Amino acid sequence: MDAGSIVGLVTAALFFLGVVALIVIILVIRAKVRKYQKEWGLQARGLMSDINSTNDVGKNPASLNGMDRIYIPKIQNDFPDFQLAPVIPQVETFIKAFLDSVEDKDTSALKKLAIAPSLVDRAEEIIKDVNSQALNVYYDNIVIHKTVISEYVKEKGMVIIRFQSAVGYLHYAENDKGKLVSGSKEVAEETVYVTSYARILDSELARQSGVIDVIGLNCPNCGAPLRSSNVTICEFCGTGVQNMTEDVFGWTFTDIKEKNRMTKKLF
Repeated sequence: MDAGSIVGLVTAALFFLGVVALIVIILVIRAKVRKYQKEWGLQARGLMSDINSTNDVGKNPASLNGMDRIYIPKIQNDFPDFQLAPVIPQVETFIKAFLDSVEDKDTSALKKLAIAPSLVDRAEEIIKDVNSQALNVYYDNIVIHKTVISEYVKEKGMVIIRFQSAVGYLHYAENDKGKLVSGSKEVAEETVYVTSYARILDSELARQSGVIDVIGLNCPNCGAPLRSSNVTICEFCGTGVQNMTEDVFGWTFTDIKEKNRMTKKLF
């Protein structure tokens, strides 16, 4: 082999080694880039997860004891016109209105709903208690994930449908100087509210048991609420109200509680 051939082989070998080295370098660089991209992606997703956890409500809704399939046929047997679909928004509106009344320290909007007078009194007592402690209570970003029927009972001449609602919100309290004293502005709470929705089934039995004024009455002419069973004339339309029967009584919200927190100081 002459000198020219040897030089050619050496040149070719060096070229081949150079190409291999270049390929190795490229592969190493790509591997490092992918590694950093993966690590950064995980860090970024973790960061976004932390950010979202402080702002999003509804990551883990509370579980409910739904008994719709069992109780709806029983309710419709007593009240053939009863439909669940339009009632659910009323339940959820009531919950939000009650919480808003405490936060706003104003029950005027609550009074416009079909609720028992005792619920307005309860909201006003909570507001009074909050004011006595120089506090402001907040329910931010309220989300009601789902509402189901949990119970249907008959007692004292009336029937009661109890609903459970999975509720999420940012719930906290501040003193009059704006200092946080309980709860969190960042971490959402998930809880369950139980509401009672009642109606008279037997007006005579209801009179005897004294629950008529708890349920509330409705004018048979205009449907306006009558604040007492002793009312003889509707204050809204002037219609005489006598000989009340079951048709005079509408469905009314009579109670609201936070499940498993029945003795909680503030809503």
